[in-house]
Amino acid sequence: MNLKLRAQLIIAFIVIVTSAALTFYHISQERRYIKERTERSSENIKLAFDTIVADTEQLYRFRTRVTMETEGVMDAMKRRDSDALYRAVLPRYNALHEENHHLIIMQFHAPDGRSILRVHLKEKFGDDIAAKRPMLREIHSEHKMVTGFEGGLGGIAFRVIMPIFDHGEYIGALEYGVDSGYFVDRIKHLTGSDSMVLIHKDWFGAADKKKYTDGIGQYYFSNVLNERKELISRYAFKNPSLEPRHIDLEGNSYEINPLFLKDAKNRNLGMIIAIDDVTGVSQNTADTIIDSLTVTAIMLIVLWGLIEYTFGGLIKKVNLQERYIKTILDSQKNIVVVTDGKALIFANQAFYDYFGYHSLDKFRDDHSCICDFFESGESDEYLQPKIDGLLWTDYLIQYDMKEQKVKMTVGEKTSIFTVHAKRMEYAGEIRHVVVFTDITKLNQLATQDVLTQVANRFQFDNVLEHSISLAQRYGRTLSILLIDIDFFKEVNDTYGHLIGDDVLKKLAHTLNEGIRKSDVIARWGGEEFVILLPDSELSSALKLAETLRAKVAETDFEPVVKITCSIGVARWNEGENSDQLLKRVDEKLYTAKENGRNRVVS
Repeated sequence: MNLKLRAQLIIAFIVIVTSAALTFYHISQERRYIKERTERSSENIKLAFDTIVADTEQLYRFRTRVTMETEGVMDAMKRRDSDALYRAVLPRYNALHEENHHLIIMQFHAPDGRSILRVHLKEKFGDDIAAKRPMLREIHSEHKMVTGFEGGLGGIAFRVIMPIFDHGEYIGALEYGVDSGYFVDRIKHLTGSDSMVLIHKDWFGAADKKKYTDGIGQYYFSNVLNERKELISRYAFKNPSLEPRHIDLEGNSYEINPLFLKDAKNRNLGMIIAIDDVTGVSQNTADTIIDSLTVTAIMLIVLWGLIEYTFGGLIKKVNLQERYIKTILDSQKNIVVVTDGKALIFANQAFYDYFGYHSLDKFRDDHSCICDFFESGESDEYLQPKIDGLLWTDYLIQYDMKEQKVKMTVGEKTSIFTVHAKRMEYAGEIRHVVVFTDITKLNQLATQDVLTQVANRFQFDNVLEHSISLAQRYGRTLSILLIDIDFFKEVNDTYGHLIGDDVLKKLAHTLNEGIRKSDVIARWGGEEFVILLPDSELSSALKLAETLRAKVAETDFEPVVKITCSIGVARWNEGENSDQLLKRVDEKLYTAKENGRNRVVS
């Protein structure tokens, strides 16, 4: 009997024995049952949470009506008389707090976004709180009830904000804030599940940093028993997306379900983890499972002996080679993938570390190709999924002498890679081995101003040339702003160069916040900045320049008393090159400085 036939007989034997044996039946059934039970538990917890949210909204909708009917409240709110409003509403607040001791916030807001009264913190009022709170901006704009989790002076709380009208006229809003502990208590009451609150590290208050010292990922908790810490650690292990899970720990079984607390911008402020002890639910099948495992172990030993007898040496060599290759690839800091141009077939550990997945199957569930992450830039320098009718892998092979770069963003991190590919063909199938080398830091050094973190002059020149080329080709327009800090030498002479550097950094940040994502800002000289405005006529550019000038004048550059700037504005004329455009805008800036500074000239 030749080796091939022997291998075929052994494989057939394994398949027949495995198919005939039902040793794994109860295990598979138990896993299916656990999965279904976990899904039901998750649905029940979410349903309970949604019910609590709806009940809370309804409760404070009615409480608002009674509060506003309290004598003196409506009149004091219309007059924005904080003291009178406090006296009128304090008994009502005490009653509401006694009704629900988790009520930590009660606040009246004016239509212009300012706080009229924080009942829970009466000394602080009159501040433009809507500028910091998206939910308040929404209610002042829409005049409809707004609810959701949001951070504030009172910490992270579930907010119910009701519009207040007087004879049909919107006069402001009344806000209630309920501490997240309320939801823990209610979940326990409705479902019997223990819960704990975790806060996202980005939303810590001053006290939270001392209280919340342990957690999972970016979420932290306090005052948790050691056994709970171990349970939460098991839950988070290889579960970066924090999905519902069934956990077995020290002879006990638990269903763990997360409830994310999101704000109006869908950002995670924190989460509630519901823990349900289901120990004993699966005990009835334990004996059967043990018997099945025993039979399975015996069969595996027999099969293992046959495989070792026939293919032991060969399998050992193959496994060793595979381990060599995998270890070598996983030791690489560069991302290495094998693809057919569309779907991924293999990836090394650097790939999983960068994209935050633990398996290719999980990645393929969300993305059909790594090229889904490819981004375009301000010029044509970055590789795209399809170029000139070619798939990106074919383009790499065809133009292998040209350096190709890829820009990708995962979460809030943007990286630049150089890309190299090799093509291989076996048994009629084509594969590409692609290596991504991270050059983000090198790219930043080459294109970014070190002090202000905006583009440098070299990068801006490239972008401007490319933008003018596009404008000429497609009949588009663009404008440019040249900005100079007034009397900046006096700032350095008076406060020193370190303060001068702080002014430059803050000015760059202020300007960057005031422009569109498509606009490009760069540091042009010592205290000069330039902004490219694609698809902008002169009128729009002038309006933006005046807005930026006023914004700079209003910004606090402490300890510098006041900072102003002069701005030159110019629109690109057809046929004009970049030097000509920059010369014209420089002349406009010079005129602005000659005419008294702190002004815009076009």
